[in-house]
Amino acid sequence: MEKEDLTEEVFCLNFELNTLAAQLLRQSSERWVPGFLYDKTEYSHTERYKLACHYTPGKKVIDIACGVGKGCNMMATTGLAESIYGADIQADAIRYAKWRYGAGNIHFGVNNAEALGIDSAFDIAVSFETIEHLPDYRKFLISVRSALNSGGLFLVSTPISSLPVDTAPVNPYHVQEWGFYRFQEILSEFFDIEKVYVQLYPPVPVYQPAPKTVFLQRMINKLKNKLSNPPAAVSPAHQVLLPAGNFSAIEEYKGQYPVEELGVARQGYQIVLAKLK
Repeated sequence: MEKEDLTEEVFCLNFELNTLAAQLLRQSSERWVPGFLYDKTEYSHTERYKLACHYTPGKKVIDIACGVGKGCNMMATTGLAESIYGADIQADAIRYAKWRYGAGNIHFGVNNAEALGIDSAFDIAVSFETIEHLPDYRKFLISVRSALNSGGLFLVSTPISSLPVDTAPVNPYHVQEWGFYRFQEILSEFFDIEKVYVQLYPPVPVYQPAPKTVFLQRMINKLKNKLSNPPAAVSPAHQVLLPAGNFSAIEEYKGQYPVEELGVARQGYQIVLAKLK
């Protein structure tokens, strides 16, 4: 292995160890690092990008707050996108993305979701679990609108709150969360809503995380494998995950659940496909 490659591999391993520590010590991680979160979280993120892949063939795509780039890799390969720009505000995440999930049609760069500074460059913007983190969600939506071509699509997800607007969410990383219809009203100021999907967790949990000792040993084994068999710069787009029935399936919302239950008895996320006005 070349010296430069070894440097990047060591950097990525350290990044993964920090993610593992956050998961084990604080039981939380707001960044999806594939293979280093509980399977339930892993599955939920992967399913959102599988949905995105239905809309990306032949398209110029921007993934806003792309994190470490696994979703970009999925859309570039399985999703057959023409090109992908993965933008994230954290430089370390972008560095990790370039090494672990780079591909010929992907460009990763550090950028601010609230001020992308891009005009009419993309056919579709994807942004999962982002808007609730941002101090000024309107600046974000204006920034997304500017980045899209005429008639461009916006695929965005956010948690469903039990309140119309919650400015003090339980999740300490979130600035605000919105009720089911309130979020759509906000989007409608800038976009025409085409479809709404929901990703809901079972009312009675059917999955229990593995004990910490089991989870830790599994992660240690993964790290050992990486050290003995360093991955290529381009990683596979998918990995084997547990059956969908154990986690949150994505389905188009057609009134099958009472609205008053969403965010209360039925918790989870909404994923909105909107079109530029």
